[in-house]
Formats: sequence, C-alpha cells, structure tokens
Amino acid sequence: MLLSNSNSAVLTGIVAASVVILVLLQLSPFGLAQTDTSFSPADKFTIPAYNGNISFAVNGSYANATLKNDMWTFTNLRLNNSETIENLEVSAQNSEITIIWAQVSNTTFRGAFLSYFVEGQGTQTFNFNLNIEGGEWSVLFNEDFIAEGDGWTLSPDQTLTITGATENVTLLYIALEGLGRNNADLPFYERHSVAIATAAAVAVTVALTVGVRAKRRKDLDTGDL
Repeated sequence: MLLSNSNSAVLTGIVAASVVILVLLQLSPFGLAQTDTSFSPADKFTIPAYNGNISFAVNGSYANATLKNDMWTFTNLRLNNSETIENLEVSAQNSEITIIWAQVSNTTFRGAFLSYFVEGQGTQTFNFNLNIEGGEWSVLFNEDFIAEGDGWTLSPDQTLTITGATENVTLLYIALEGLGRNNADLPFYERHSVAIATAAAVAVTVALTVGVRAKRRKDLDTGDL
C-alpha cells in the first residue's frame, strides 16, 4: 500500500523522534544498561593500611566494588549465580580471608549466611546492611558456636567484628515469622526452622570448606599458588 505524502511525512517524523529518544536514553543515566564486573578466585581485594586481603572461593560478579575507610563495599554481589546481595561491607586487618559462600534470603528463612576461611590471627568486619528484625546472629568457629563477646561482637548498626578466629568461620542470621510465640500448630519445618537452617548452614560450610581445602592442596602441589 502506497503512503500519501502527508502520511509518509508523519511516519518519517515518528521514526526520527524514536531515534532521538533512543539516543537520549543511551546518554541518560536512566537508560544505561547495568554492566556487572566478573571476578574469579584469583582476584584479590587488598586493604593496604590494614595489611588485609579479601578473595572469593567461587566465581561471581558485582555492580560496584569500592574501598572506603579501609572497608570494601560490594554492591549487587552475586556468587556463582546465587541470589544477589545488595550491599555487603567487608574488611580484614592483619589477615587474609577467602569468602566461601554468602547468601541473603527474604523467603520463609529470612536472614543471611556467610562462610569464610581465614589465615592470620587478625580482625574481620562484616555488615550486610540488612533491613530485617526479629532474629539474631550466630557465629561458628570451625563448626563450634561461639558466644557473643567471646571472639565476636555486634555493634548497634549490625556490624559484626570477628577476633581471634582461625580457619573456618560461619556467620548466620535468621529471622523467622512466629519465632518466640506459641507455634505448636505450625508445620514441623517452621517449628524447627532455626535448627534446620543452622544445620543446613553448617553442612554447607563443611562441604564448601572441604572443596576449598582440596583445591588449595592441588594448587600447592601444582605450584599455582
């Protein structure tokens, strides 16, 4: 079907306007596509003033990573295609840490989980910047629960400071609906959610740590480290 001159002019105008809009969207910060940066276990995030290093045991990506006040802040951190952690702050002083796994969940088991391997008897600091309440933090050294004040402290802004840890450390925060009230009528998995989630976290930690240790031994044997 042939277009009249007037219709052709209108179509040309629409196309031209569309091109202009697309160009403006590309130039506008609202139109920029998000480009994540990938990393691997070989990458290290150093903290020179603290003599600290941070690395990850698995591949991952982040939208942004900045070092400020001797603390690395990772925005939209994702490890090995897991759920995205919107804002994770990590610091290490006189120690080198390898984050084995980190996860934030907003489902029935609302909370956070992070496991890491540490070398050097220094201090490590973490903040997930969580907006959840009604739960509590648990810290494990080598699969053993450690009481608050005896190896770790929690500041009012939910910053965890770990001191004196060696080898494996697990940080676990669980906030559950119905926690602290009569929940006898709830399903079994909800009545025992804390125990189940803790056991799962420990199991994941053990399994991942075994894998990291095996890889470290292999790297040492092959001279890759």
